[in-house]
Amino acid sequence: MDSGKKKILPNGWRYAEEGDSILLAGLERRIFSDSAWSERSVRSHLESNPAWISENTGYLLFLELGDACELLRIGILPEKRKEGEAEKILKSLCDSYSEVLLEVSNTNSPALALYRKLGFVEVGRRKSYYSPGEDAILMKRSGIISA
Repeated sequence: MDSGKKKILPNGWRYAEEGDSILLAGLERRIFSDSAWSERSVRSHLESNPAWISENTGYLLFLELGDACELLRIGILPEKRKEGEAEKILKSLCDSYSEVLLEVSNTNSPALALYRKLGFVEVGRRKSYYSPGEDAILMKRSGIISA
């Protein structure tokens, strides 16, 4: 997808193209196994929405909403976790859009800690959205992180 306003991405990251759907679906399976998006779902996303990818690290799938965006998926390969890659690419996303929205499970403590560290705040909650006792937390961050 060509959004017309390309952002500068961290070293090793690039905009995904429609032809990257097989690669992205493979990363999805490695990272999320049973809850992975299918290649068809990834391809459908790429037809009209942006994604950032690093073949050796992971990816972001998101929707552009004018100057804001909604993060749909972030996946970092298990062997690259705890190296700061998720923080680096999320900072880039936050610096590229005036507002970033996302949804995360209340049971995903590592993600919640990172989002809060980056200045995301809870703006809503869907009780038992994923399963009984597993809420969806809606979060938002406004403004850039880097100067």
